[in-house]
Amino acid sequence: MRLSFTEEKIMSAKTALEVIFPNKKTQAAAHLFIQFIKENKGKVSKSQVSRFADKLQKGELLYENKPLKYSRRNFYLTILRNLIGMGFLQRNVPTWDASRRATNYVYAVNLFDIPKKPPSVGFWRLAYYVCKKWNMLFEENLPSEE
Repeated sequence: MRLSFTEEKIMSAKTALEVIFPNKKTQAAAHLFIQFIKENKGKVSKSQVSRFADKLQKGELLYENKPLKYSRRNFYLTILRNLIGMGFLQRNVPTWDASRRATNYVYAVNLFDIPKKPPSVGFWRLAYYVCKKWNMLFEENLPSEE
């Protein structure tokens, strides 16, 4: 996957997904996945992700009131792998399931603790803006960690 990691591209993007995924269809599928994660309070099990990928492949999910079909393989190889590889999602995060009295290993959103003011130049300045846009995707939707 090729990233256009320029300041102009990052600043003009509405969300971090536009920076991370250059293809429009991939952006749409990633947007649906982010909505799915938000609905599940920032943590989803592997089986939930698998069911999501199945629905996406069958075209059962709507994006802008139109069904979106996106292959399961591309979802795992492009969206999920890149979100994990770039550190936006964490894999195998242990969580306690009180009803089953067992530990589950889930995918969890990684929100970044970033300073109020961006670095002056270079890669860190670009990363600051991408991380800020990522955090904005999840504002007001996830419970605070205690």
